[in-house]
Amino acid sequence: MIRKIKMIVSYDGTDFLGWQIQKDDRTVAGVLESTYRRVFGEKISILGASRTDSGVHALGQVAIFRTELEILNEKMLFAWNASLPSSIVIRSLKDCTDDFHPFHRVLSKTYYYHVFLNRPLPFFARFGWRYPYSESLRMDVLSEALQLFVGTHDFGSFCTIDQDEPQDTIRTVQSIRLKKISRFGLLQIAVVGKSFARFQIRRMVGAALDVARRPELQAHEITKMLKNPNSNQSLVKAPAEGLCLRRIIYED
Repeated sequence: MIRKIKMIVSYDGTDFLGWQIQKDDRTVAGVLESTYRRVFGEKISILGASRTDSGVHALGQVAIFRTELEILNEKMLFAWNASLPSSIVIRSLKDCTDDFHPFHRVLSKTYYYHVFLNRPLPFFARFGWRYPYSESLRMDVLSEALQLFVGTHDFGSFCTIDQDEPQDTIRTVQSIRLKKISRFGLLQIAVVGKSFARFQIRRMVGAALDVARRPELQAHEITKMLKNPNSNQSLVKAPAEGLCLRRIIYED
């Protein structure tokens, strides 16, 4: 009997060239599949909900695969995790119905972006951007700029458009929360929406930080860019290491 299994995966994306399998590169899905084949002797194909880019992390990536293996999920989880590198942990394995698809019936995806205002402790340095202009940040302007992204807009100025695979740049950002976590000396920017274009969150965060630290710019620059999409805008794109897929919530 062929089973369909839903998995939730956490990973430190630092040493991977993204989630999606690539022929000659080390990716998260590629390591998961090759490890499974080595441990269980069966070839599987894993489909993830979000194609996180090179260097991006995840706490709650959702994926599916099919297997003919007749083994308890608890035993499979233990053996698979025991053979994975320490940068990947499978948090759960659960049989799902055949109609479940990680792309469909998504209510929301939550991403965190972490900005270190000071040099971080080495234990955390891989999971945030050490922002070099923290002394110049106007926090009120940053907060205002981030809130301008909330709602349905054309994010053509805030994403990368692949000419070989064009995509709709209309997206809805459900909410953005800015929180200062003094204990770690960082800003946490939580962005929630059903879907995001490539590099959208990193460009949004980078642009908001740029506006907030440059005295000649104001938050309304974001509004102009949303109303007049231009993929060649020159504001900063935040680096990958600060971005983390936190969770995905489905309708059911």
